Amino acid sequence: MKHILVTTDFSEEAETAFDYAKEQVELIGKEKSKITLLKVIDIVIPTNNEFDYGVDISDKMGIIEKLQEQASKRIKEIAEKHFTGFPIETLVYSPSKDVHQGIIEFAEAHKVDLIVLSTHGRTGAGHFFLGSIAERVIRQSPCPVMVIPAKIAKKETP
Repeated sequence: MKHILVTTDFSEEAETAFDYAKEQVELIGKEKSKITLLKVIDIVIPTNNEFDYGVDISDKMGIIEKLQEQASKRIKEIAEKHFTGFPIETLVYSPSKDVHQGIIEFAEAHKVDLIVLSTHGRTGAGHFFLGSIAERVIRQSPCPVMVIPAKIAKKETP
């Protein structure tokens, strides 16, 4: 069984990776593979007293639960829209560290054979300050990584 991990941050660029993951499954065979669609929640707790969801920040678990609940609903909708007929499971994960580390942790723990993700195409200061999740995943991944450039996503958008 080949395990393909596809990551999403719910952006249009992330959706471009979906077709590439499906192509890999079709090459391998649906009966010999599975896709995990993963959303890693990047949790940044605000410094004010109330969060957008009306949860007091002293209740960090309440914030995390709300974010996971909303992300779980959204990721299931994405799976239904983009992966009908494919062996798919969805997962929302809250790592103890950064998003890229959450992807690596999941890949290691679940014996992933291929990670498919897209870039946002940030350059210059945006890349320097925000870093690149894709770049960090490539450097630390326990398996091959297929990176779909943002410029491909932008070309395919009508």
